[in-house]
Amino acid sequence: MFFCSPKVPSTTSWGAPIVWEGTFDHEEENRFHQDHGTVVGLSVFAVGKYLETYLEDFLVSANRYFMPSLPCIVYILTDNPKDVPTIHVRPAMSITILQVPLRHRWQDISMMRMMDLQDIVLPLARGQVDYLFCMDVDQIFSSNYGPETLDDLVAQLHSGYYLQSREELPYETNSLSAAFIPPTMGIFYYHAAVFGGSLARLTNLTSSCLNGILKDKKSGVEAIWHDESHLNRYLALEYLPSKVLSPEYCWDNRLWLRYHKLRWAKKSYEKTRV
Repeated sequence: MFFCSPKVPSTTSWGAPIVWEGTFDHEEENRFHQDHGTVVGLSVFAVGKYLETYLEDFLVSANRYFMPSLPCIVYILTDNPKDVPTIHVRPAMSITILQVPLRHRWQDISMMRMMDLQDIVLPLARGQVDYLFCMDVDQIFSSNYGPETLDDLVAQLHSGYYLQSREELPYETNSLSAAFIPPTMGIFYYHAAVFGGSLARLTNLTSSCLNGILKDKKSGVEAIWHDESHLNRYLALEYLPSKVLSPEYCWDNRLWLRYHKLRWAKKSYEKTRV
């Protein structure tokens, strides 16, 4: 286990805040968004074995900890709607179940999320929420994940690479891939398990990443970390995030953290990646 503390400043070199506990006022953030009537969306993919393995714990914890002071809509994308568990949610939270196509390769499940977000979630969310978070289902909220995280384009520092040097970050190095990041570019490595922002900005992000994924498919190329590689390219070369979340907001259990808001669930790849 590694000790983890803020080894980066509270702002990026381009002026975006890096959110750690203690860098914001909880009451002020809640009051601002309550006064503005902010509604937050949360999309989660639960397909194949991921549904039965992880979804219920994700939903129960989200009901308790995700934006507890604000109205929320949870969009569950699944290839098996009838197996979505029924849970009691707080009055200001609702659940919408959306069907997505069955895909057999876990790599395609991962990469085609960008298509499903663009074609299914964003058109619906556009008239319902002000901000949207997109998250992996194999995670569990562990304390309040609040409105301090909201902004135009929000990226999550990958805790698995948080202590690594630039040369050790797993950017796509194959120049034939649309996800390629030149050696002189890139500062942080972001985790595709959590990203969010305004609907307009997410529309641009998903469109760019999907175009890159489809271009790679046509060329017979597959980026090293699939949709995460394309996400990192977008955030490094096309549009810098306006807010960056510290590892507290997606904790991988190997780091020692005084606070954590969301943690990785115990992985069951032998069941889910078949």
